[in-house]
Amino acid sequence: MIINTDGMRQIETDSGIPVSDLMEHAGTALSEALKAVISRDENILILIGSGNNGGDGSVIARLLKDEYQCRIVPVCGSPKTDAAKAAWRKVPRRMKAAYKNIEEEIVNADVIVDAVYGFGYHGNLIGEVRKIFRLVNSSSAHIYSVDINSGAEADTGYYDRDAIRSDVTFALDCYKPFHMLRKDHHLFRNVQLLDLSLPHEIVSPYHEMNEEIFFENYPRRPEDAYKGTYGHTMICGGCYGMAGAVMLNITGAKTVGAPYIETALPESIYTIAALKHTTAVYHPFGYNTAQDVVADTLTRASAAAFGSGAVYMERKKECMDLILQNSRGPVVLDAEALRMFVHNTYLLRFVKCPVIMTPHIGEFAALINHPAETVERHRMEYASCFAKENNVILVLKGPNTIVVSPAGDIYINQSGNEALAQAGSGDVLCGMIAGMCTIVKDVYKAVTMAVWLHGYLADLGREEYAAETFDLESFPAIMNRLLKKHGY
Repeated sequence: MIINTDGMRQIETDSGIPVSDLMEHAGTALSEALKAVISRDENILILIGSGNNGGDGSVIARLLKDEYQCRIVPVCGSPKTDAAKAAWRKVPRRMKAAYKNIEEEIVNADVIVDAVYGFGYHGNLIGEVRKIFRLVNSSSAHIYSVDINSGAEADTGYYDRDAIRSDVTFALDCYKPFHMLRKDHHLFRNVQLLDLSLPHEIVSPYHEMNEEIFFENYPRRPEDAYKGTYGHTMICGGCYGMAGAVMLNITGAKTVGAPYIETALPESIYTIAALKHTTAVYHPFGYNTAQDVVADTLTRASAAAFGSGAVYMERKKECMDLILQNSRGPVVLDAEALRMFVHNTYLLRFVKCPVIMTPHIGEFAALINHPAETVERHRMEYASCFAKENNVILVLKGPNTIVVSPAGDIYINQSGNEALAQAGSGDVLCGMIAGMCTIVKDVYKAVTMAVWLHGYLADLGREEYAAETFDLESFPAIMNRLLKKHGY
């Protein structure tokens, strides 16, 4: 289960367990986890903060005192909360190291436990703490963080450049958004969930996706199925010089099993596309016929994708407006379609059909007119606000792609690797989303399934391809092997 800061506070409150007892539960679980990975001859240093996370560290120290060589140092002054003060008083005096000797303690430590800041931390590190964290990160010790690496925010993914970098981070009771954004911050090598047995009656807005969940929702074709059973997937885009984009849309739609793909595209690239994908149906158009062809194709579409490779496409704005005003199903907007909404995103609020937008950070920064660096820091917040204000499902692409809905649903993708860092990867994803929306009727579920699958097929592909030579055209073959594994 993934829970944000407010949700975690609610869980703790609803449990009815006193803070001091919660601290004891957490410290006990943490000490047992540490005992499994450290040896008795290692020098252990526990760095604590002044809040309840520091209190967890004090409990750890007390529970390790008889079997391990353990020292503890407050980094941010004396404990401030009542529970943290009580936990600190129970730590034997002999274990408490003087703050003035903290540099020496760090140098001599074989193991460092980071219990400085918890999930309530936000902002940037202050001078003296920054200096200490730099020493920790440059040490040769094995580092273990309690719940959230100190210097990182639990909900947003933002982290100070000198945040603690751990070998293992112990997530307490639930994963936080921070744990799902590992490929963005690289602050821990591994994360381990520790069960505190707290009641979880809260409904989390965070969705999860994996192979098991995917195949619980991916439909099997009945024996009496025909090509129109699941409807038609419409793809519209491309232009001279960018035929590959629309062809990769088709590859993506074929990968997820879209059975009937209709493609409206400029006459200038029709021959190239038709020779590449012989199973798609093509509707080529010129300047004077673009709107009529697109309108006719749209009448049969269960889902549509528009914008990939459409930089110089004839009548592109008219075609996009026509699709958005008349589509009976979800519409995926990618690439050039996104650029056409810069400075006029308010128009999205008047669209009746479900809209899925697929920007990367740079495209999203342009859409909301903010610097990319600012968007990177606040992308969870900005993405959620944009989706709600404009009534769209936003797929914010990145190492950990985020999918947010107008209703507040959030999915942080865990699949994928550096093999996808190539031109055309987003075009394949666009086609996969449109295809999945054709065969899975829950639109948000379909989008999260497509995003996960896009990354997972790349993960499977890395078993036979180097990242540098990974072929996006291999997606259908990799998907076939995955489907056969599951008895399709």
